[in-house]
Amino acid sequence: MSQMGFLLDQKYCIGCQTCQAACRARHGLTPGVYPRKATSSQIELTGPYISLACNHCTNPACADVCPTGAVQKRDDGIVVHDPEICIGCYSCEKACPYGAPLENDLNDRMVKCDMCAARLDRGENPACVDACPVKVLTVGVVEDLEAQGGVPEGVGFTVEPTGPNMRFIPIV
Repeated sequence: MSQMGFLLDQKYCIGCQTCQAACRARHGLTPGVYPRKATSSQIELTGPYISLACNHCTNPACADVCPTGAVQKRDDGIVVHDPEICIGCYSCEKACPYGAPLENDLNDRMVKCDMCAARLDRGENPACVDACPVKVLTVGVVEDLEAQGGVPEGVGFTVEPTGPNMRFIPIV
């Protein structure tokens, strides 16, 4: 089984939050609900900046506690959420050490980054990756991301026991 993940080059991220806006728009959410969270250069004048969404963990705590099976890990390691069977119990939100599942105030269910799985299945990039104007956010198989120099630790990111599949190009 291959494990998909995100790679962020924090050295060159400009803190524009375009990835965050693209993710919100792709999910059709109201302003203020962002499955991808990015630091802003307008608030933090100097980097490094960080852009995080669901980390599609190796051992996703959110999937383990979901009573309906609305949160599932696919064979490619992407953690997806089915709003049709979600009951809005918030168990996934409470279990996730990264706060990735959020309440979708449009339907009282949860919403989370699904790595734009449908787009990936069609051979396209996630919306956040395509939106990045400096192309420092990418997606791929974790082993390939690590071969590109990606490491689990990033500035402002803590590796939890769930085994997050977010990788960073180290700042040197």
